[in-house]
Parts: sequence; structure tokens; C-alpha cells
Amino acid sequence: MDVEQLKRDIEATLAQAMALPGFSVDDYLDARDEAPFDAAWSLAAADVDDAGKGQPEAARHEQEAGSKDLREWVFKNTAERTGDPELAAYVSDDAGLILEASLAGVSSAWIDSLRRCYALHRLPQGDLSA
Repeated sequence: MDVEQLKRDIEATLAQAMALPGFSVDDYLDARDEAPFDAAWSLAAADVDDAGKGQPEAARHEQEAGSKDLREWVFKNTAERTGDPELAAYVSDDAGLILEASLAGVSSAWIDSLRRCYALHRLPQGDLSA
């Protein structure tokens, strides 16, 4: 997984979203908290957590350290760019989920779609399987 590319994609996604006339962080966060996105995100996170439990302790620690570093960078960068710590937390969680899935070897079409949203510079929400 190319973490630096993910960081660049997140930066570009945020820049594009914040430049959209009428973009509302509150409306975006509300949309993420609704079905089908919220349920799919939670299920994907549970799958990644379960996969991590089956890994050797050293691998889990490496995964946790990498995820912590990425999440921290994304949170700080997003909060600085947007002034919104709640948005920063959501985007940071997305980045962590994407990285942890990759490190744990989890194959998930939904997480692939989540990653693709950022690659296309779109904030993820709604039905990603469409």
C-alpha cells in the first residue's frame, strides 16, 4: 500500500470538497452516519479487526503503529485544512481502515471502493457498491 499516495489523495479530496460551492461539512457527516454507508463501514472495520486478531503479535504491533502514525497525520492535516475536528476524525478513521485492511491482507470490495473514492478525490458516502 502506498501510504504517501493515500495522503496526497486525501489532501486533494479535501481541497476539492472545500472548494465546492455550498459544501456543508455537517450535511456530509450526517450523510455518512446514515445507511448504507455507516453499516457498511462498521462491518468492514469489524472484518479488519477480526483479521488482525489472527495475526502474530509482532505483525499486530506493526499494523497498529503504522495505522496510528497515518491516522495522526491525516487528523492533523484535515483539521488544519478544514477547521473541523469531527471531519478530521472521520477521514482519519477511513485512512486507518484502508491501511489496516492492506496490512492485514483483508480483501474487501467495499474497502477498495472506499479507497477509490479518495483516489477519485470524492469524499465517500452513500452506497459505495454502486
